[in-house]
Amino acid sequence: MKRIIAGAGIAALFAGCAFNPEAMPVGQKDSLVYVDEGAPKTLATQEEKAKVSVITSVGDYANYKQVGESLDSSLCSKLAGFAFFEVVDRKSQSALIKDAVASGTDAEDIDVSGVEADFVVVARIASLTVSPSASSYSFEVVFDFKWISKANQRVIMTDSIKPPTRSASSEVDLIAALNRAAEIAARDFCAKIAAKYAPPARVLQTKGNGAAARISIGKNYGIGEGTKVCFYEIVDNSDVGGDKRDMNDIATGEVKRVEEKSAWVAVDDPDNTNVRKGVYVRVLETSRGFGASLMESTGLGETFGN
Repeated sequence: MKRIIAGAGIAALFAGCAFNPEAMPVGQKDSLVYVDEGAPKTLATQEEKAKVSVITSVGDYANYKQVGESLDSSLCSKLAGFAFFEVVDRKSQSALIKDAVASGTDAEDIDVSGVEADFVVVARIASLTVSPSASSYSFEVVFDFKWISKANQRVIMTDSIKPPTRSASSEVDLIAALNRAAEIAARDFCAKIAAKYAPPARVLQTKGNGAAARISIGKNYGIGEGTKVCFYEIVDNSDVGGDKRDMNDIATGEVKRVEEKSAWVAVDDPDNTNVRKGVYVRVLETSRGFGASLMESTGLGETFGN
């Protein structure tokens, strides 16, 4: 009976007022700690940043150089803001690569050996149609992105993003709207990169007997309010013929408050789950609030190999 009453109290707290983990009591579950004995040592230390080189092109749309610059700066800014990437200095990009991109060479054929980076992002305006009328300009634009691994010079991710657009009242307004579209496309692509390459997140603490959990990723990983997450443990199934290290999902939740390097999550059905300090967290697919435009749904891939 006490457990039911406690659960009802937490539910009432969520329903009756704004999400406020500071006001929640510290329960017995909140003192429990999950320890993964086989976890990589890097989880307890500073994650080493991967170096990324960004190369952008306006392709066949030379009159829209400013849009290419906006695409470039947005990619660099967003990637540099993540906790696990470092954008390399422009001087490390060879003229050969820039010329190849400008001439439309396929990313697969670009020699990235002269770039001092672990990954190369190639971005360009793929198509752009502007339809002027008596009082406004309407347009449609598509941006292409390619994510290249320098280690084997292989394209490991491609994406074409058509961001939402609005009509522009003048040529100046048109450029501003195109710049905004480039920013949205760049941020959406970066959110997908973050989802695929983010190292494992962990629960830092819980409140309300596991009803609220603070996790170790925040704005620096591209998540936002409304992002759905899954909590999981790592189990050893080798004794039953399974993978030696496998994910065991224990709960889901929704991000309610986001800080720069952490976030608070409302845990679903906390009475029947065992979310506690140390368990792993991943972002669920079809998650709302992950990325800039909310037009694209992204999810974290598996963070552990067998």
